[in-house]
Amino acid sequence: MRQRKQLEVYYDEWCPLCGGIRRRLERWDWLHALRFRSIRDGEAVTDMVSRGISPDALEARMHVRCAGSGKIDSGIAAVLRLCSRVPLLMALCPAVWVTIKLGFGERLYDWIASRRMIVPAGGCLEDGCHVKRGTSS
Repeated sequence: MRQRKQLEVYYDEWCPLCGGIRRRLERWDWLHALRFRSIRDGEAVTDMVSRGISPDALEARMHVRCAGSGKIDSGIAAVLRLCSRVPLLMALCPAVWVTIKLGFGERLYDWIASRRMIVPAGGCLEDGCHVKRGTSS
């Protein structure tokens, strides 16, 4: 039963915001429902490409895959799916659902995602780090 409820969370480890959220979710994942996979890991990307998700789509939005059904959600739908698996976030499910039904949840998600910072591993030089804004358009 636990395997059926588990979510694979595809996130960008080069994004400090995403990494911070991952660490927080790991602390709150009392039910051990989440398994994190970095989109900077070639194996994770290959896995998602074989399921019809492009590398560009992985960079633009967080994706989750339900281990039991194989269903993949991205963006605000992925946030809703995450909230439904993490006890401390379950109370947020109705609010996230309403943003989806009212049609602005995905736009809000994309607005936040487009403003995240990307810090490539090994991308810092002696004169400092050259930080790039999110890759989504």
